[in-house]
Amino acid sequence: MRRHYNPRRSQRIKTIFFVLVIAAIALFIAFSPIFERVAPQAVLLHSQYWNPTTPLEINLTDNRGLLSYKVKAIADNREIILAQGEAKGVKELALSLTFPPSETIPKDRVVLVIEALDSSLWNFFYGNSVETSKEFIIDKDAPIVNIVANSYSIASGGSALAIFEASDPNIDEVKVVTKSGKVFVAAQFYKPRYYAALIARDINDRDFAAYAIATDLAGNQNRARIPLYLKDVRYKESAIKLTKTFLEGKVDDLNFRYNSRANDAELTPLDRFIFVNEALREKSLKTIEEHTSPSKLPSIDYFEIGAFRPLANAKLVAGFGERRVYSLDSKKVSESYHLGIDLASVREASVIASNEGATVYSAENGVYGNMPIIHHGLGLFTLYGHCTHLYIAQGDAAKRGAQVGTTGTTGFAFGDHTHFEARVQGVAVTPIEWMDAAWIKANINKVQDDAKKIIDGRS
Repeated sequence: MRRHYNPRRSQRIKTIFFVLVIAAIALFIAFSPIFERVAPQAVLLHSQYWNPTTPLEINLTDNRGLLSYKVKAIADNREIILAQGEAKGVKELALSLTFPPSETIPKDRVVLVIEALDSSLWNFFYGNSVETSKEFIIDKDAPIVNIVANSYSIASGGSALAIFEASDPNIDEVKVVTKSGKVFVAAQFYKPRYYAALIARDINDRDFAAYAIATDLAGNQNRARIPLYLKDVRYKESAIKLTKTFLEGKVDDLNFRYNSRANDAELTPLDRFIFVNEALREKSLKTIEEHTSPSKLPSIDYFEIGAFRPLANAKLVAGFGERRVYSLDSKKVSESYHLGIDLASVREASVIASNEGATVYSAENGVYGNMPIIHHGLGLFTLYGHCTHLYIAQGDAAKRGAQVGTTGTTGFAFGDHTHFEARVQGVAVTPIEWMDAAWIKANINKVQDDAKKIIDGRS
């Protein structure tokens, strides 16, 4: 039997089909990556201050891919195109922009406008877009940097003080940097615009030079060389022949305490010694450097410091800077530097804090044994190794004349003594200078007194 054509039923089918098609298209648009709706991101990696001759770093990103971009500067009633182009679907684009040489740099302010379009088909096939702007203060002037006063000289393994002016309305960072790249944090001194920094010269730095450097918020930088006469010091070198007795006892104890392979039967006595003298020493030195390298220093009016006398009636049993070369069967096997001085008197003698300060570390530290570290200000630290007992804890204030520990044989020590070490912002320096009242008067106190007179005269 033939079915009769039903127009109403046919229309319903067409309507349902049409709705399904529209729904499918809608679902496709809603969930297809080519119709994603996330706008591009524009990030300016720069402060509010800008010297247009310094590249301005901009990062453009999009999860699907960029299509085009445009960066323009608006200033002095004019629009200057800094960059524009097609991105060809890249997901990350880094721009480094300066003003075109043919354009006059604005005097005071500029508004930077960043536009970016992605490759999405959203927004009626136009894509997602971002437009962001930021106003910059134009700063083309570098800071003023002048040396005010400084120590006359600096020895190999020695210290010096420099006081200098760093002036700029938009000052950002002030520091001292050596030719080798070591950075010393500066503290504001006495009055605004003036800074003080203790400087250290590594024992092996023969081509030493130090510069006071100031940077403003726009990235402008200036520097002044600190005029220091270089005094080269040749430190003692000792040749030490390893014996069976030397390779046992203390070396084995330190391996048991610190070496994860201590029970490995394949380790020879020499392997155990090298672990202590190199790997464990390196780890111990890293701990010291971490605790004696401040990231910032508080302002000071005057750096008060007296001569250090950590041990009464002490005898010097080992000097600073000694290079110790170890050999076995006439063959060099290892070496190390002695970065402090060893002082001894009687067994478990009192170790004294000669100057007040803050205890930044007080615990066992590998080859150094039990060891407190005290910060006396302006980046000067002292430490006292091999203590039998510690009488001060991390975070405690160390008072002048207070007992901080007792001499001993903890760590890599073979006789009762204390290893007295001085550090200037992480660099080991000879403690002998800081034990000499005449040296402190000439290189620390006089520099500050002279600087204050000059600063007051300028005021």
